[in-house]
Amino acid sequence: MVADVARLLGAAGAPEGMAPQVVAALGGEAAELLAGDPWALLGVAGIAPQQADLFARGALGVAWAADDPRRVRAIVLWLLRRAARQGDTAIEADAVRAALGHFEVGEPDTALRAILAEGRVMAFAAVPAASAEAGGGEDGDFDETDDGDGDFEADFAADFEEPDELAAVGGVLLALDDYALAEEAIAEAVVRLMSTVDPWPEFGDGKLDRALASTGVVLYAAGPGEEPPAAISAVVAKVRAAGRRVAMVAPTTDGRDRLGAGAVGLRELAAMERGPDGTLELDLLVVTDATLLDVTAAAAIFEAVPDGARLLLAGDPAGLESTGPGRVFTDLAATGAIRALVAPNVPDGPLEALADGIRDGRLPPIRDPERRVVLIPARTGEEAVHRCAQLMVDSIPRAIGIAARDVLVVAPLATGPAGANALNAALKARLNPGTGGGSSPTPGAIDVGDRVIRATIDPSCGVVQGTVRELLPDGRAVVVFGTAAPEAVPPTELRHGWALTARQSLGVRRPAAVVVLPAEGADAYTRALMYTLVTRGERHVSIVHAAGPALAAAVAADPSRQRTTHLRQAFGEAAG
Repeated sequence: MVADVARLLGAAGAPEGMAPQVVAALGGEAAELLAGDPWALLGVAGIAPQQADLFARGALGVAWAADDPRRVRAIVLWLLRRAARQGDTAIEADAVRAALGHFEVGEPDTALRAILAEGRVMAFAAVPAASAEAGGGEDGDFDETDDGDGDFEADFAADFEEPDELAAVGGVLLALDDYALAEEAIAEAVVRLMSTVDPWPEFGDGKLDRALASTGVVLYAAGPGEEPPAAISAVVAKVRAAGRRVAMVAPTTDGRDRLGAGAVGLRELAAMERGPDGTLELDLLVVTDATLLDVTAAAAIFEAVPDGARLLLAGDPAGLESTGPGRVFTDLAATGAIRALVAPNVPDGPLEALADGIRDGRLPPIRDPERRVVLIPARTGEEAVHRCAQLMVDSIPRAIGIAARDVLVVAPLATGPAGANALNAALKARLNPGTGGGSSPTPGAIDVGDRVIRATIDPSCGVVQGTVRELLPDGRAVVVFGTAAPEAVPPTELRHGWALTARQSLGVRRPAAVVVLPAEGADAYTRALMYTLVTRGERHVSIVHAAGPALAAAVAADPSRQRTTHLRQAFGEAAG
């Protein structure tokens, strides 16, 4: 299998060493797939169209053509997958046209229509058609001068002519069918739940109690660092006391564990017993950290809720959005048709005041005699790493009373002199040097006592920190991840996990957090990023600050880029 792919790569002038990576991405039939379509190589992570073109030229010789349908299809799918990695479920057709022109495709619209006909990519109007278009004249009035003497056959044909999917007024969005169908499923499920709800008796006099009594879908925007929100926990207790069936789910293992006994993760939810119609047998499904749901996970949850039941989504829209594509919570709130409640904005301490200020675009002064929030300046990234290790190993355990095992270190990025990689190396040297099997520590070596994470993140549970308990003779490490049972894992599948990136930390909170802000990469800092970082600590946050004025500028700047999605339009269409 790998050997066959290696021969294909080598014959076309590509590195044969890529073969295992190609097989892992394309599957056991990778050789046959590449033999029939050399641009299938674009399905391998890290491969760009230029590299796929080089391989295709080597494989096809003079038969290579810029307008080859296989090439155009692969480039369009590559563009959509790249957009999905940035959080978009769709991209504008004009952007795809421009990209195809850049790659010397002669007639982009003709190529796009052929791809749309295959069904792997779907097209939508970026802006729903104006209601005025339903009428025949200005202000929606019919044209009274029409005498009805037109050509019947021509009019009939025009009425039933297939519309041009690439010519909608207001622009066109293109989406992979998986994401387009997921957003449509979410929209249809929301409309179904809103239209089949039966009134409940009110279990209390709070806004959330009243909303659940009469509404099928409710959104709850939690306060800074409030997870699980106290209001959610209170209403769940009331509904259960009234004899209703309730399930609570979190999109990350860490979040599930914070909810306590009885809560489930996405994987457990998928395995729960269903009724004859495929839905769960319950009256209320509560999803915490709902802003972390991508469209695929959200569709599975929404479709599982039966008619007449309630769906309560709680999340904090001020932080970073889901790692996967979509912005389900925010899109649903933006429809204006779904009951949305906001937690009372009453910061009850310096941690909450800091997060609240960042959410509003300002950095409040830090005056905290109880030292729940501490700001430590650093001149360089290297100094920031030193300060961080000092805080975790000594200062926080001694002055705050929180053990090093309960401290989470977070940084905006993985790379750089004060990125998560450098921080992990420094923290291992201080906390658990080990020997790496020799007389001196080996970079990246896994030792008993190390804090680790999986090298590949499982989207159904997020990042889970674990501790190495034993090293087996066959080289595997016995790791306890969170509250799970010990399991043996090959060391190649592990990474040190004392420090996480901001993205890796989504859904993860600890009693204390050390936030490291280097100057390197500061141009990518955003308000949502800063908010996410400072809300990782429950009782204490130390901020090692080497970013200079970039921090205040990032917090003050208006959020710039919004994800491109189709959910709002899909909801409008489903609601009629």
